[in-house]
Amino acid sequence: MFTSKDNEFIAWYPTCVRAEEAEAVWQRRRAAFYVHIPFCTAICDYCGFAVERAAEAAVPRYLAALEREIRRYAELGRLGNHRFECGHFGGGTPSVLAPADMLRILDLIRGSFEVTTDAEITVEVNPISFTPDKAIAYRDAGVNRISFGVQSFEDRLLRIIGRPHRGRDVDDTLVAIHAAGFTNFSLDVIYGIPSQTEDELRADLARAVATGATHISCFRLEIIPFTALKLREAARDIPARLTIEQLDAMDLIVSEVLGQHGYREYGAFNFAKPGFESVHNEIAFVAPQGEYVGFGNSAYSFINGHVYTNHAAVDAYEDAVEAGGDPIVLAHRLSLHEEMSRYFVLGLKFLRVSRTRFIERYGLEPELLFGPVIRELEEAGMWTRVGEEWKVSARGRQYINNMAKAFYIGDSRGRRQFAQFVPNLTPDQILRYARRAGHDVPSESSP
Repeated sequence: MFTSKDNEFIAWYPTCVRAEEAEAVWQRRRAAFYVHIPFCTAICDYCGFAVERAAEAAVPRYLAALEREIRRYAELGRLGNHRFECGHFGGGTPSVLAPADMLRILDLIRGSFEVTTDAEITVEVNPISFTPDKAIAYRDAGVNRISFGVQSFEDRLLRIIGRPHRGRDVDDTLVAIHAAGFTNFSLDVIYGIPSQTEDELRADLARAVATGATHISCFRLEIIPFTALKLREAARDIPARLTIEQLDAMDLIVSEVLGQHGYREYGAFNFAKPGFESVHNEIAFVAPQGEYVGFGNSAYSFINGHVYTNHAAVDAYEDAVEAGGDPIVLAHRLSLHEEMSRYFVLGLKFLRVSRTRFIERYGLEPELLFGPVIRELEEAGMWTRVGEEWKVSARGRQYINNMAKAFYIGDSRGRRQFAQFVPNLTPDQILRYARRAGHDVPSESSP
């Protein structure tokens, strides 16, 4: 096999080192941060997030724990080689906080880590807690993007999903956004609401477009167990769910209407005017994904080869931080194979996956690992290869989660995501809807 003995002492590998790559050794990695504010003025009936009613919560204790968690990352130098190009305050409802409280968190992050001067900083707002004064305070502090949870402009539909605001509140919020000079704002719209008609959906989309929003996220309503909406459904307190055929038709209407008005569908549920795609989405989800860190209860992160999540329950999160440790409750270190799988699983949510960038990142052709899955999806018409990327078809968009799960490997196969959700139903709600459902529930005065 060998005609002569090679006496070179191999001390390191690979040998293809290049001068032009020397400057990249300590180059900052693109990253995104997320801050979870778990408080709301009122909790919507469909909500499946880890939230609490602000009036009943110890808000100062939570904010102190949040600041302590952020400082811990800084003091341990965990994010020293990360350059944050965007940040997102979500929840919950960040606008429920006094501006000084929320902006103090933003200032702490800017003072602790490298945040680019042009970073996209987004704050989620709700009509019940957002005011013109808050809009101006955000703008003056460098917040440059608002994410506004409209859900619907139609009062009838808002009542069905237990949303506390009404159409007039939406109008007031939009006035505040425009008056403060925000030119980049996103709207959340929910569709597939029980008894919603196609005409009502088209009307909601038309009004969303008319606001001048640069980005619109449209989500099918999901009725989640252990929420008030699920109890109301069991008690027949809301109309019957729409059929799968009706929901599929609405998917097509959303794409059609927003496409006609110049919004590009750049991801499942996400539509943007050209140049206004979410930077957070680009870094955290578009393949090849960057790194992101989440602060606060229930926040997920992907840093240093690990995916991990903080305690969902506010008390458990606070206790862990106050004890001087990390509030991480679940974690997993990804193998290289899992990272390659993740490239497709998350990348698919944004409708196109680059083959070239996969090869650049991992050094092998994806067909070597995922060839059967890739071919099966192609044969089923779920996506097509165009040049050096795969593009999800219109049919594939309706089965995007099925496509993503086709790339699950190892212990992830067949597993649902761990729900970082703490049910917030009150005893009164449970009893009230149990009675409406016909259950024999004793009154408080019964022995």
